[in-house]
Amino acid sequence: MREIWDQLSNIIKLQACCVVVMLTAAVAVANLGAHQGYERIAFAIPAATHSREPWSRQVEAFGTRVSQAFGVRPLTAREFASWILEAAARQDLDPELLASLVHTESTFRKQVRSHVGAIGPAQVRPEIWSQFCGSSNLLDPAENIYCGAQVLSHLRERCGDELCALKAYNIGLYSDQIHAGRRYVAKIDRAREQLRSLPL
Repeated sequence: MREIWDQLSNIIKLQACCVVVMLTAAVAVANLGAHQGYERIAFAIPAATHSREPWSRQVEAFGTRVSQAFGVRPLTAREFASWILEAAARQDLDPELLASLVHTESTFRKQVRSHVGAIGPAQVRPEIWSQFCGSSNLLDPAENIYCGAQVLSHLRERCGDELCALKAYNIGLYSDQIHAGRRYVAKIDRAREQLRSLPL
């Protein structure tokens, strides 16, 4: 029995020594870091929060600007503002650009169809972009705008710049209708300037 006690006692002593060595090493590393000018940061301190305007206020403010710039009914402008702001944020696009595109393409009408088969507020062609956007219902205005933003972002990536992406959105990447593309970009630019000229 005495022998077992001695063995247990030795194991406990060994564990105690290990704990002391680990604590000593941790303190030494902490002191070493502190003496070399490193700042110690406690993990329990929450990260600084950025003061952002609540989403509802962002939508309200942007919707008001859209309504004033383009003469859209306030209720419709707010509805579109939420879709445009979300789609722009998802695709890292300027919301004024996306709103100007929607204004140019459809004047904020939800159920509109072109002679070439483009549909909805962003005038997306389902046979070309539906699968790319992962949407089976581009008649839904929210999905239509999200898809339009996704397409524009994709074209910007392919082209390398916004101007080329806008032309490609309207006439296609390899079209030779240069004048039509320029007119389209000029319309977007005028609409965007109209929207930007209003105070936030």
